[in-house]
Amino acid sequence: MLAFRLALADLTRPAWHWDHDRWRCGESWVQPISHPALAHEIDHDRRATTILVRDLASPVTLEGPTPPVTGGDGAADAARGDALVLHLQPGRVTLTAGIGGTVPLYLADNGEVLHGTWDLPALRDLLQSSRLQDRAVARALTRRHRYSSDTLFTGVTMLTERAIATFTTAGVQLTYPPPAEHVTRARGLRPGADPRDGLAYLLTEAVRPWCTSGAAMGLELSGGLDSATVAIAAHQSGATPLRTFGLLVEGTLGAEQHHRRAAIAAHVGALDDVLRAHDHAPFCTGGIRASGAAHDPRGEFYREAFEALADRAADRGVAIMLTGNGGDEIMAPRIDELPPPPPQSLAEVSWLGPRAHDALAAIDDNLAPSAVLPTPTLMGFAIHHPAYLRAGIWPVTPFAHPRLVRFAEQLPLETRRGKKLFRDFLTRAGLPPYVTHPQRTEHFRDLMQQGLRHHGLSLAERLLAEGMLLADHGFINPDALQRTVRDAHQSATVPSVLCDTLVLEVGLRSLLAPDAAPVV
Repeated sequence: MLAFRLALADLTRPAWHWDHDRWRCGESWVQPISHPALAHEIDHDRRATTILVRDLASPVTLEGPTPPVTGGDGAADAARGDALVLHLQPGRVTLTAGIGGTVPLYLADNGEVLHGTWDLPALRDLLQSSRLQDRAVARALTRRHRYSSDTLFTGVTMLTERAIATFTTAGVQLTYPPPAEHVTRARGLRPGADPRDGLAYLLTEAVRPWCTSGAAMGLELSGGLDSATVAIAAHQSGATPLRTFGLLVEGTLGAEQHHRRAAIAAHVGALDDVLRAHDHAPFCTGGIRASGAAHDPRGEFYREAFEALADRAADRGVAIMLTGNGGDEIMAPRIDELPPPPPQSLAEVSWLGPRAHDALAAIDDNLAPSAVLPTPTLMGFAIHHPAYLRAGIWPVTPFAHPRLVRFAEQLPLETRRGKKLFRDFLTRAGLPPYVTHPQRTEHFRDLMQQGLRHHGLSLAERLLAEGMLLADHGFINPDALQRTVRDAHQSATVPSVLCDTLVLEVGLRSLLAPDAAPVV
């Protein structure tokens, strides 16, 4: 929600003034993201300066309860929305996050100066290959992702939800909040109760602030149940005109996906834009990874396609993008409602090096406590949303509204299983069975295979010939990776987990090379 450079020396005699797009004081500056979906306030006196940045759905203001700089009463109020409070005092900087986590905030310091940004490449001058975070790299290579303040670099911290970061001459200290309280057991429905009514009410509550903002709205429309449910809610909340955007896969699946999308768009009166996903496969020529441009290695697997979608939406004038992200999480069975999953195998990542193997023992260290929102949703935000911000679009995820999350936690399993509630909601709205109960749904597995087969294997060979950073630092075994690549040329399917290694290697190179060169 903001970027900044804060020198402790400037906070001794603060004299903040607005300069074009940011607040300045000496060599320090604070730049809130400029967007109609966001607001910011500043309050300063001789003792301290407080800057609040929030989205339009957040209730907290500087004139309301005390800003949550110490985790006191104000923290509970700020936590109801997506807000960030920056509190500046002589010798001390304090940041407190709300629950939203729509975009990440990365923190890094070089002694007397604290840098903060939502866009990791902005910190590239402070990044070093000698400071790779072992457990974070191991998580990325093995798809054992965790919600944590850890990043790929030991010198960079991510501010997690409700956490407090304090910067002094001693460096950055992060304090996690207490675990969020959750409904621990599903409840039975009252006789005659219809959970579709609760879903409709809460989705309307989540969408309404954005429908009344006056900003042009778009919607990620895949053709699946989640985005279709958001589309109906947005339409019923008065979101007109609404533009929908989708990535269309190829073949029979794509034809069925197009049929469903057309029905949903027509039902809500949306103007529909379609991009062919296979024109933007992973590692494709012209994509951000192939270009060598600095980028966050944690980005979306299919970031080439989703960045093309974001750019198309920006070209159409969209300022706010609704997404169906989070639908899987709120409808998912709880751990106690399912048989225990089988142990996760590392057999398919046969090229792990000794440093990565050793780091697996610490993979669950430094985990953030239970969050208000589902942690997979929050992790997805950090991966998916920065591309929208770069395009000037604010992403909104109605399924991450706290009251809707709590409502879903209480629903009986039979209502959540197979997303029955969404299917029933769409059926009542009048959508046809081929939308509410499709025989097959779209997926990106073929897109992944195309990207790896046509671009990824040759990229892997080139990287191995040059010498890989991950190999130099002991995270992968280059000989084992070479065998995997050689075998993949002869097999019907390329191991999809190979993408994780290539994404990480190319991303790290883009950040650490003095002048990153194109990889293709």
